[in-house]
Amino acid sequence: MEGTGVNLDAVTKTFGIVDVIRGVDMEINKGEFAVFVGPSGCGKSTLLRMIAGLEETTSGKIRIGERDVTNEDPAKRGVAMVFQSYALYPHLTVFENMAFSLRLARRPKAEIMQKVHEAAEILKLTEQLEKKPSELSGGQRQRVAIGRAIVRAPDVFLFDEPLSNLDAELRVQMRLELARLHKALGVTMIYVTHDQVEAMTLADKIFVLQGGYVQQWGEPLELYEDPSNRFVAGFIGSPSMNFFNATIAGHTADGISARLDGQPDLGLEVRLSQALEVGAEIVVGIRPEHLALTDGPGLRVTVDVAEELGGMSYQHGTLEGGDAVIFQQSGARHGLRGTVQTVVPEPGNIFAFDREGDRLR
Repeated sequence: MEGTGVNLDAVTKTFGIVDVIRGVDMEINKGEFAVFVGPSGCGKSTLLRMIAGLEETTSGKIRIGERDVTNEDPAKRGVAMVFQSYALYPHLTVFENMAFSLRLARRPKAEIMQKVHEAAEILKLTEQLEKKPSELSGGQRQRVAIGRAIVRAPDVFLFDEPLSNLDAELRVQMRLELARLHKALGVTMIYVTHDQVEAMTLADKIFVLQGGYVQQWGEPLELYEDPSNRFVAGFIGSPSMNFFNATIAGHTADGISARLDGQPDLGLEVRLSQALEVGAEIVVGIRPEHLALTDGPGLRVTVDVAEELGGMSYQHGTLEGGDAVIFQQSGARHGLRGTVQTVVPEPGNIFAFDREGDRLR
């Protein structure tokens, strides 16, 4: 099975007077697993439906491979879509559900048998082919929906939050199965989710959307380690990055010294190359794993909730000025709830943003 790439050029979508997609450019290479991630209402599902042809494009161009499909019928685009709901025919067997589109296309019986059995083997559904959907688990039903797409041999697979109806354990299992499926098929896949853990697990390339714009795109760790703005920094990573208002107190050899609002006695050194004036107001970002317990001066955190996860824990609390803060600890940490702990940021792992949210470098 061979796939093709997908390219969007200045694509927009307007519903009445509401701009939902605002001039999106995008390049997804052949064979990549691309993930659209963002909060509800950011435009990610609308963008996927535009690629599928289920929503008209207001302006711009969509290309699949070398073809301009902007105004092409969905059935002729060479895509197969898997939805959040399984949309299986309850009166048909697994085999009949997977074979349905091939029978509609009047494909030969031998071809139908071959394609369905090949897909069933890939998805570990061979033993389920004669069962009805009601006899299957949620994960098995989702695999049938994926199998129905596989037999069509599309150039591009489109997934619209396909795991959101599954319980937590099944979601983890299906994430791994989708990753293995992509490796086995080598086909271009585009996947929509609001869950950034799914995005980080599955993607070769992530597109972070907010307000109808692509805020940033790149490999998962690239977005995590080098976010372009405060939104991406806060959205990618779980738990979220800590943010504190701060003021520039002075300059250092590698950047600036900043003091957090309400913490006048603690100076934080931030590596920056751009020139900023003393007294300028900024926002400092620190990930939970980059805050370490100390016996010396630092940020005093009153811990009110402890997430004990066995191998590590997340301690949630507040600073003396009222700012919320989360810090990560390796190993079990019993008894921190209700205590005051002092933490310091690891040098070199402090991000800076202006008050509008743009990254300072």
